[in-house]
Amino acid sequence: MTTRRELILSMATLWLARVASAVEALRLPVRLKRLDELSRALSRHEIAQVDWQDGVESLARGIDLVELCKAADFERVAARLPLLTKGTNAEAIQLLPGQRFTPKIFAMGRGRAIIPHGHVNMVSHHLVLQGALHGRHWERLGDSDEALILRPTIDRTFKPGDSSSISDQRDNVHWFVATSERAYTLDCIVDNLDPSRGYRFHIDFIDPDRARAQPDGTVRAPRLGLDEALRRYG
Repeated sequence: MTTRRELILSMATLWLARVASAVEALRLPVRLKRLDELSRALSRHEIAQVDWQDGVESLARGIDLVELCKAADFERVAARLPLLTKGTNAEAIQLLPGQRFTPKIFAMGRGRAIIPHGHVNMVSHHLVLQGALHGRHWERLGDSDEALILRPTIDRTFKPGDSSSISDQRDNVHWFVATSERAYTLDCIVDNLDPSRGYRFHIDFIDPDRARAQPDGTVRAPRLGLDEALRRYG
């Protein structure tokens, strides 16, 4: 017959096993492997783009930034990324052998920006490693030759450990401005989602300062060329 003490020990052992399993699931190598699995599933059209977004944002919550920066060789990469007078500097890195996603470290000085733009045929996730940024996102509702029709969705400060994501299906347009002396993000990108399009991805630059509010709460943001977008917002 099982004694009360044996029952308590059994329950404690089970609880410790579950805690150990949960801790293991939070470790960086497990998170990176899961990120790669999600990216491969997306490429095979086994999951929706918003499922990838939900998955990677969940993986980023509570991530150990010190451990991640070591895995990304952050100090060495950052030393090779001088801050530019306009826009950002970036370098692609490797986090896993044969990774399906493309990780990039972006560097920018105060007032410099990941200029406002939308995306086609790709997803990406953006995690702040150092510094602070003012981040804004819009839902992309429609296009014309002159403008994008958008609905604002996110407008807040992003600090180390904070993240957001984009896809063709959610929060497609974004704009990040560094508010600290310098700021660094780790972006993980999966492109060429639909090879039949004939291009890996496409970027549409916009002018939010000249966006016109519409009666239904949306905005009509004029398109910009890259050089003009950098001049205005970089």
